[in-house]
Amino acid sequence: MIPCLNTLFVLIVGVGIGMAKRHNVRRHLSGAWTDKHCEEPQNLKEELSAWMQISMNGQFDDMALEEWSTNGKEPEICGKSPRAEGSSTIMERALCPWESRVNFQESREPKLIAESVCLCRKSRGSTGAFCMPIIRKVPILRRISCDRSTGLWNYVRSTELITVGCHSVLPRTQRNVRLANLSSDRVVV
Repeated sequence: MIPCLNTLFVLIVGVGIGMAKRHNVRRHLSGAWTDKHCEEPQNLKEELSAWMQISMNGQFDDMALEEWSTNGKEPEICGKSPRAEGSSTIMERALCPWESRVNFQESREPKLIAESVCLCRKSRGSTGAFCMPIIRKVPILRRISCDRSTGLWNYVRSTELITVGCHSVLPRTQRNVRLANLSSDRVVV
């Protein structure tokens, strides 16, 4: 009888915990709800729009990463040469193919951001070039806390680095400084 009661107790507790996690309910030991009474501010979209307007005025530029690595094994397309036939897709013609993914974070506004993922480390074809992600600082609002007096979430302005594309770049060549300085007429740039 006791093993049966223990099993029943574990089952009831397990189902209760599972239901709480599924509904994302958090409670203190006292039973008081935490942060669940908090709501989004009514001006959240306007605040995000204003922050994005600042970024459109050139404050945040695109940049390329100098070093990065792929996430494991490259797909089949990386080993194939680009095709330029009239019926080929952009991905088939691309020197550095990519795929799009959705980046979701509950504590960020906007919650959904589309981003690109470079599929290949080296540029397709015989160029000897590498594929590099193009990164953009995207303005976001980051949720930081719940103001219990107003029942509204507090947000701060922030930026997040998002990959917006991939491009083919030649490897850097290192300039020999000693040879560059042999002529006094030369200015080292």
